[in-house]
Amino acid sequence: MVSRLDYNYLRSLMLRYLGIDIDIYKVQFIYRRLISRMRALNLNSIEEYIVVLKRNPQELSYLLDSMTINVSHFFRDPHVWGAVREEVFKPIIDYKRSGGRRVIRIWSAGCARGEEPYTISMILHELLGPTLNGLTVTILATDIDPNAIEAAKLGGYDPKSLATVPPSLIRKYFYYDNMTGKYVVKDTIKRIVKFKVHDVTRHPPITLVDAVFCRYLLIYIAKDIQLKVLSNFYRALSSGGYLVLGATEFLPEKAYNMFETVNLRARIYRKRLNAD
Repeated sequence: MVSRLDYNYLRSLMLRYLGIDIDIYKVQFIYRRLISRMRALNLNSIEEYIVVLKRNPQELSYLLDSMTINVSHFFRDPHVWGAVREEVFKPIIDYKRSGGRRVIRIWSAGCARGEEPYTISMILHELLGPTLNGLTVTILATDIDPNAIEAAKLGGYDPKSLATVPPSLIRKYFYYDNMTGKYVVKDTIKRIVKFKVHDVTRHPPITLVDAVFCRYLLIYIAKDIQLKVLSNFYRALSSGGYLVLGATEFLPEKAYNMFETVNLRARIYRKRLNAD
């Protein structure tokens, strides 16, 4: 394990150079990420890794990349997206239309390299058509990792990332770049997605959103920080707004005063009108 002295030194470096507080993560998660970087550098101890950090602060960026888990793909957990379409997006659209409202705002928190917000954009285009039926739709996509955000803006993906995308949607919403060997998201889908570097544990939440997607992020975060993040999501959501977690994540018991269950299997929740 990591000694308290080495942990505090690592934490101070991350704060100083990257503005990231590793206290938000579970200790075992931090330890696994350190071991991964040590193996990559053929190091045998945490002490040796600390020496490398002192000599080469750039290694902090590689450590951050390993900690931010930017591995994802389009339509991850396909059954979830079917439920989201029917139990989140359709009710939001019906509510907006019934009240003469024209603005829909979605927050994809911890968006990694953009697969999730672009998936959301594709589903909404399929539901509303190419002009979005006159609605103004914005998908606010945030992540702590600036490198991931820059990659997401480019929108180029290896074929394996599209393994669960229906072929009809690949033809409709991507083009193949022969130079890079990647599939690139078309501007039709990109134009409603706005990317921003943002730390859900430290920065004020985005507000007035109709749904928050935070999938496969909370499982890496310490329990006390989880509740802080969920409280921020509660503040971010408009009345009756939706929260979608990862398919293997569970809403902490203390958060049920803020959210009610819509679909447990798909991990879809809804903001309670009067939280304690």
